[in-house]
Amino acid sequence: MIDIKALQCWVALVQNHSFSATAEKLALSQPSVSKIIHTLENELNVALLYKGENGRKRLVQPTEIGQRVYDRSQQILNQVNLLQQEVADYRKLKSGTLRIGMSLLGSRLLTPVFFRFHQQCPDIELAFIESGTRDIEAALLDNRLDAGQLLLPVSDEFNHIPLCDYPLMVLFPRKRLANIPESISLRSLRDESFILFSRGFALYERIVNACRDQGFEPNVVCCTSQWELLRDMVEKEIGIALLPRYYTDDFDSKVFAAVPLTDPAINWRLSMAWPRHKKLTPALKAWLNVVRQEFAQ
Repeated sequence: MIDIKALQCWVALVQNHSFSATAEKLALSQPSVSKIIHTLENELNVALLYKGENGRKRLVQPTEIGQRVYDRSQQILNQVNLLQQEVADYRKLKSGTLRIGMSLLGSRLLTPVFFRFHQQCPDIELAFIESGTRDIEAALLDNRLDAGQLLLPVSDEFNHIPLCDYPLMVLFPRKRLANIPESISLRSLRDESFILFSRGFALYERIVNACRDQGFEPNVVCCTSQWELLRDMVEKEIGIALLPRYYTDDFDSKVFAAVPLTDPAINWRLSMAWPRHKKLTPALKAWLNVVRQEFAQ
């Protein structure tokens, strides 16, 4: 197998036209340079340098095949340099892509993180996949994502950083309630029409299962993956919705009434998760550090 150092020595010899000058440039002894070139010739089974008269002394002049080896060696060494630079850039966060899975409700939480991460690592491309937490979990395990938002609790296959813990609120049109109660039990909603997130989403499953635990099957009139559409449908009196307080706090209190859900209370607890046994890339380490800083506040 040809040694990269042998190619470096050959290129330096051709460029310097001298064994002694090459030895000085490479911080080697002259016999060492001669030995490296001799070994390279044996590896390739060709003469790289013309021999002097009577074959007693080699001239520092490449043979025809020696010139070809020189040209090709330069190309190989250029590629090696590019590879080393690419690895160095990667380790210094100057290149690469970070794949983040965002839940359909949770992307808004990450806006400050995106901003701070871009400030610290402007050359790292962020690639987003927005989906339900079930799909994000599968993509993490299949290595299609580096990190992603999952509802707590997460399985033992993941490490995670907690992001939020907000109670679900029952969202009504404001004009329906003359007096807003302090809380509403889930059982009292058995006759209501529900507008829920799409089937297959973890939050959908939690709400439906909680209703069944209370002895009724919810009357689901619509499912959507867009919280804005869900809010607008409540305003049109199509049904009620259950949304995290993180969102309902921003709704117009003249249009909507948001009442804490109790008995049972259901909380929206989101985390940033990644596979427990995944080797962390420099970009992923930087991302998780920013997440920790942001959500420790």
